Amino acid sequence: MAYIGLLGLSGLIALVIGAVGFGLNSVGQRVLNIAIGLAFIVYGLYLLIGEPDTVYVIWYVFIVPILLIVNVVKAARARSNG
Repeated sequence: MAYIGLLGLSGLIALVIGAVGFGLNSVGQRVLNIAIGLAFIVYGLYLLIGEPDTVYVIWYVFIVPILLIVNVVKAARARSNG
């Protein structure tokens, strides 16, 4: 259940950053964030509802929120400096 919760949290963070932007200038980055967020949420729902026999633990889920937040901070700093 903790893994499903982390999938949902990571997905929501990616969706919010993609939707709001927070200084990301590239439309491609925003679309990628939304796609990743949707993928995490859909996989989490599949695990929750479908109860599959095999669960693939994607370790990237633990790193994604940190990388997205770091990317937003870098974009905000670059925008304020230049």
